[in-house]
Amino acid sequence: MTKNQKKLEALLEILLRGGVEGVLLVDNSDGALKTEIEHFAGLSPRVQQLKGSNTYAEFSAWVEGMESVKAEHGEKSFILFNDTVFSHFKLFFWKIINFLGQIEHYSQLEKPVQLGETVKLPYQSAVLGVPHKHFVRSALFYLNVSASNLFVTGSHEVFKQADIAFNARNSFDLLKHFFNESGVYHVGRWLFSGGWYGSRPFEEFEQRILQLKVIAIACEHLASANCIQHGGQAADSNLQRNFKLSEQLRLIKTQLVSHPLFSLRMLRKLKG
Repeated sequence: MTKNQKKLEALLEILLRGGVEGVLLVDNSDGALKTEIEHFAGLSPRVQQLKGSNTYAEFSAWVEGMESVKAEHGEKSFILFNDTVFSHFKLFFWKIINFLGQIEHYSQLEKPVQLGETVKLPYQSAVLGVPHKHFVRSALFYLNVSASNLFVTGSHEVFKQADIAFNARNSFDLLKHFFNESGVYHVGRWLFSGGWYGSRPFEEFEQRILQLKVIAIACEHLASANCIQHGGQAADSNLQRNFKLSEQLRLIKTQLVSHPLFSLRMLRKLKG
């Protein structure tokens, strides 16, 4: 976050202009980011902060944040993101505008919708017994009200299973607590054999990092699987797709006319 301060300011500004009711920053650090968090909280009265437990990294932060908001304000839909949003996406202005436009559509649906970068699987996976063939990655994504309830419930299921799973002595026994056999094979190959940039053999993984990574994978798979199982969808936000120039101009023109999302100062921040 500290490496992308201006970009984060720009993203928060776009969200605030784009109609979100509020922004909640969940601080999982040990106090090292106190100054930065207070700076972002000072951007608007609608930006609040919450101290997170960091029990399961971003997923515990999201769950704690969502539960806090629901306890105070009732059921809501959420845009969720963590610091990796800046390494996963080139946050071009028109892509964020398109993302917000899709949210405007999906927020009206009663069926659960998870909107973000979808990943199609070359196999039939099942996570905690729920089958699925694609999932939404968790760098930047949206949950409507019904999907947010499923997300919190599913994350708690994964957290509970993790207490048992991490007594395993090998990667297969660990992953089978969460996935069916084909899921274990493909997640294991990605995590332990070079698919992920931090891949390494099971025995060489630092236990805490391995725990956080497996929980993150299981949570994001289960969130999407639950949406699909309940008659909803895990939809693609097009944040990774390359837009044609005509599409870019159309999106910018549409928003310039109907919503005051545009400012040169904000664009300079977003560019970094």
